[in-house]
Amino acid sequence: MSNLNAGYKVIVLTVGAGKEGQLESSLYVPLRKSIGTDCWDRIILLPSQHTVEYANEIKNQFPGLPVNICPIPDAESENDADASFAHFDRILGELIDSDGVDPQDITLDFTRGTKAMSAALVLAGVSRRISKLRYIEGVRGPHGNVIPGKEQIRQVRADVASARQQINLAEQLMLRGDFAAVNTICQRIHLALEKLPERLLARLKAYAHVAAIYAAWDRFDYRQAHDLLVKHREIVSEAGKFKPTLDMEEWIDRLANHPNRDKHKEIAAYLRCLSCDLLANAERRYRDGLFEDAGVRWYRLLELIGQARLFDKGYDSGALPKDDLNVKGFNDKLKEGGSAQLSHSKKDMLCSDRFQTARFLKFLGDKDFASRLLDNIDDYVRARNNGLLAHGFFALSSKMEKERICSIIKNFEELLCEEISQAHEWLKVARSLDFSKSE
Repeated sequence: MSNLNAGYKVIVLTVGAGKEGQLESSLYVPLRKSIGTDCWDRIILLPSQHTVEYANEIKNQFPGLPVNICPIPDAESENDADASFAHFDRILGELIDSDGVDPQDITLDFTRGTKAMSAALVLAGVSRRISKLRYIEGVRGPHGNVIPGKEQIRQVRADVASARQQINLAEQLMLRGDFAAVNTICQRIHLALEKLPERLLARLKAYAHVAAIYAAWDRFDYRQAHDLLVKHREIVSEAGKFKPTLDMEEWIDRLANHPNRDKHKEIAAYLRCLSCDLLANAERRYRDGLFEDAGVRWYRLLELIGQARLFDKGYDSGALPKDDLNVKGFNDKLKEGGSAQLSHSKKDMLCSDRFQTARFLKFLGDKDFASRLLDNIDDYVRARNNGLLAHGFFALSSKMEKERICSIIKNFEELLCEEISQAHEWLKVARSLDFSKSE
């Protein structure tokens, strides 16, 4: 790419046939008027095969300026909007991508040429983020032609069309869960284009803020998601189909209010909500083909489910009282069986891993549920430990069939529904962050 200086100005003009017998007034005068509005570093003329000679005449009238003539390759293609678009898009692409011209320094004049050529140049310009579009019109005589000397240059607000195009892109990214990208796109448009119609501006602001809320939720930063929602509730109400529902608001609020760890019943209830959200989060990672990331979440989910059950029985897997009779009895049993004992976490406290937590639940008499946890640990965790993000050298997805992964998701859902009476309801809300299901 050439490194042209900022402010390198280019004007691109379509060249039509003009009015027979009146080329000077109907074609050359308007083109000269448009070219004469500024000091251009380059002038590009876009004629058809039939109007190349007229483009050459215009070039001869500006001997001191760099004028390039780029005719549409095929005869009669000036009436083919698709062919014209392909040609114009290539020319603009070379200017921007190869020569390094800033789209904001390019002006397009689509006055002359066929309607297909004019439409094609406008579409090519908008798709290349060129916002300076113009055409020439003026006072017309009795035959409908602009009276010579009465021409006026009219600017077209392509920034509105560009903003609409970017909003469409933001909506597609929102459906795919790329919330950070949506936030970036909308913030950039908002800063660059301050004079958009109020309706578009309101939608841009709403998308930017709601995407920031969902991005925080998606990365488990529930407190920030909650604070952003409270702060921008009125703005995000303009987000249309992406507006947070009341259920979503209540869910974020629930997850943002983390209870103290020593309040065992409260933390048990909280971890069950968290488990549902974690499963939905893992499903989104799996949806996007991020199998290793989904695996990390499933791995944690097994531990979380066991921890919640253990909290409900008055025990914290990370702070088990060393002198508690049940803890002491379980640790002795581990020792007698030749298994690894509970490890020390801090003074007079022990901690259990996910496997030990399941076995401790079984020791406490919760045999059926503990057996389900242990079955999942044997079936999945041991395989996952050989994944690239654990202790292995190959991606988890290379060793696990799609059917196996689907069965893992089903097993987790069954575990949660067995453990939580509201699991179906909670999972529905947690999964509502996947907007692709609403397509």
